[in-house]
Amino acid sequence: MGSAPGEELRRESGAATQPLGAWWVGVLGLVVSGVLLTSSNLRAYGYALGATLGVLALLRAFLPPGRAGGLEVRSRLTDVATLLLLGTATVTVAATLRLG
Repeated sequence: MGSAPGEELRRESGAATQPLGAWWVGVLGLVVSGVLLTSSNLRAYGYALGATLGVLALLRAFLPPGRAGGLEVRSRLTDVATLLLLGTATVTVAATLRLG
């Protein structure tokens, strides 16, 4: 009797109930990166995107399984390694851009 409205229907339909958790940090980082991209600052965009991926890797590494939410895709090690690899590659590409 103490469940939220719609909770019964959600359980009966078999809908996923996993919360997004810390996933919103990635969305916020992508918004900041997008603003930098639209301001024609390509190098800063790459750094911001790489930093966002690095922060997401740290969150995935240190948050308990229930709190990581949408960051939990595969095993913890695979998720962290993938995010760090992509973040490092993005920062490397941004650092080596020849803007002129």
